[in-house]
Amino acid sequence: MTNNKVRVLGSMSGSSLDGLDIAVCTITRTDWLYSIDAAETIPFPAPLRQLLKTYSGSTDRNDTLEVSAQLAAFMGAEIQAFLSRHQLDNPDLIASHGHTLSHHPEAGHTLQIGNGQILADLTGLPVIWDFRMADIAAGGQGAPLVPICDELLFPQYQLCLNIGGIANVSMELDGRRIGFDICGANQLLNALAEEAGREFDERGSMAASGRVAESLLHQLNADDFFCLPPPRSLDNAYVQQNWVRVLKADDHSLPDRLRTATEHIALQIAQAMDLHQKNGRVLLTGGGAYNDLLTERIRALSRHHVSLPDDHIIRYKEALAMALMGALRWWEMPNFLPSVTGARSAVSGGVISYPTEQ
Repeated sequence: MTNNKVRVLGSMSGSSLDGLDIAVCTITRTDWLYSIDAAETIPFPAPLRQLLKTYSGSTDRNDTLEVSAQLAAFMGAEIQAFLSRHQLDNPDLIASHGHTLSHHPEAGHTLQIGNGQILADLTGLPVIWDFRMADIAAGGQGAPLVPICDELLFPQYQLCLNIGGIANVSMELDGRRIGFDICGANQLLNALAEEAGREFDERGSMAASGRVAESLLHQLNADDFFCLPPPRSLDNAYVQQNWVRVLKADDHSLPDRLRTATEHIALQIAQAMDLHQKNGRVLLTGGGAYNDLLTERIRALSRHHVSLPDDHIIRYKEALAMALMGALRWWEMPNFLPSVTGARSAVSGGVISYPTEQ
């Protein structure tokens, strides 16, 4: 580690509950160069996955101490196994997002679990965690996180679109970067796929066999969230209550509901991008990039050229973003953009926990 270069293990647990994304990245300040040296997605064990679902929406830190410790223990064991599997030397530090249970910036609240001190003690490495709270304390949304990565590491794209459990976008507008959450995405599709005993609708194949139900599509598109201007961010519990609940209660066939949800997501993404930019080059990442029907509909509905990068960037861009945010925090540089979050000033967010001396 130097003042110019640092190796960071970035880890991210997204709202899709696919598992823990881990990426060891080398970040260089000169010209903002990066490499992803090794990366994996580690599935959550079924009991832990169910526990994270059960506690989704919880706002009380005291009530979640046990599940936070369990997640940290899982992360610590998996990180050590990952480093051994890939025959990697220890990174300089870990940048851990943890798992979001609730996010209410308007109330000054966000809760990510996965105790960083426990993780530091288990791995013997410094851990940077609880990134969002500093931006919220400065009056910001604490989200989205990734636009700082888009600005520094992917400046060749006019728009950067990530489709995970929630779809979000960042873009250059009038010389400044803006970014915001667009809509619920894979959370909707995965919840429906579970009705068929699947974790997700691979390549959008089930949805492709269905038809758009116009009345249901109208209901999904009518939510007041879509009237909010940036900066705006979505809470997972809000997605579950306002879209997943509607989709699961509807009496259309499963393929029709999947097709309608896919159309809803594509339409909201296209409208959000077209409202602020025209004919831009779009970097598409996240699990939604593997949904052929969804990407086809986004291309058909928007005015932009949508590009798919190499597989490592599609899968692990958010883990890379966490590594970058950790590096910036380590260097005491801002890792949030006020133009994105609406904060009063740029902050360097994240608590640094060091291993307890034995």
